[in-house]
Amino acid sequence: MVLKFIYITEDPFTNNSEEFVRILAFTTYASMPTPNGANSSGVLYDNNGNFVANANTIVTYENTEPTAYPFAYASEQPFVQIIIIPPGWTFRYFGRAIAVQGSLEEVLRVH
Repeated sequence: MVLKFIYITEDPFTNNSEEFVRILAFTTYASMPTPNGANSSGVLYDNNGNFVANANTIVTYENTEPTAYPFAYASEQPFVQIIIIPPGWTFRYFGRAIAVQGSLEEVLRVH
């Protein structure tokens, strides 16, 4: 098989091919800041719709200092892991993604 680069613009993305897809980078449209909470983006589901993993969890903290200008600031602590989408699985809650598609061995070799 030949390793292919793909640009994913649909959310959710279901891998309808017989090959594996490895997400290399993605954007998210999570609004910042979230009030004292967390946002998850890039969520992977198996072919039965069961949650498998979060690709990026953003934990935000608002500034509640009275000296702050009327805008609150937020800090984020991303958690990123390798996301490989097997055939039939779904990746959702993201904006756009760059990925590679091929056999499992091929997508695992990409750094």
